Amino acid sequence: LFRTNAALVISDGLAARIGSLTADRERFMPWRTVTGDDIAPKGTPELETLLKGVFDKRNLLNLIKDFVVFGDTGSGLIKILAGYHQFHAVRHAVARTLEATRPDGDRKVGVVWHTQGSGKSLLMAFYAGCIIKHGMMENPTLLIITDRNDLDDQLFGTFSMCRELLRQTPQQADSREELRRLLDRPSGGVIFTTIQKFAPESGETDYPLLTERRNVI
Repeated sequence: LFRTNAALVISDGLAARIGSLTADRERFMPWRTVTGDDIAPKGTPELETLLKGVFDKRNLLNLIKDFVVFGDTGSGLIKILAGYHQFHAVRHAVARTLEATRPDGDRKVGVVWHTQGSGKSLLMAFYAGCIIKHGMMENPTLLIITDRNDLDDQLFGTFSMCRELLRQTPQQADSREELRRLLDRPSGGVIFTTIQKFAPESGETDYPLLTERRNVI
């Protein structure tokens, strides 16, 4: 009966939480906004906000289609459902990306600011999945840059878990030479690297131009 279950809501009529079939109690979270533009005022019944925010037809279909991933934790398969902040941050980021990458766009997508433990890695993966399949992006290349090897490995692991959402297997550049090779492509690809690999070669002062495509994120 529950094999195809997408989301579960628990409520006492006022308080309300949403989560996945495999989530423990702590992972059932409130949905704090209807439109994503502001947070519901304190005292607003949580159930009303959740019902209007999640079960709007377009939101519910998008949540099921683009914001559910599966991961193997070692103790079994889990289903991960995006939170309201991830859902709406991705929505805004995709809209800004389409605007910024137009032929007359300013190439500045923007910044998403989150706190520790808020699910930044998954938000990035959800965003990547949405932007990759958007027709206006014409099969973009995504380059994920960090400044530490451990963070690079962590993000690569999250994205590898989400490869069905990305419709491709991410790749991790181990050297400057491999980075240039991976980026020398006409389209597509999800590539991980550390920023240090963009340092010029010994004796050089400039890093060579790799591409002028507008759909490299």
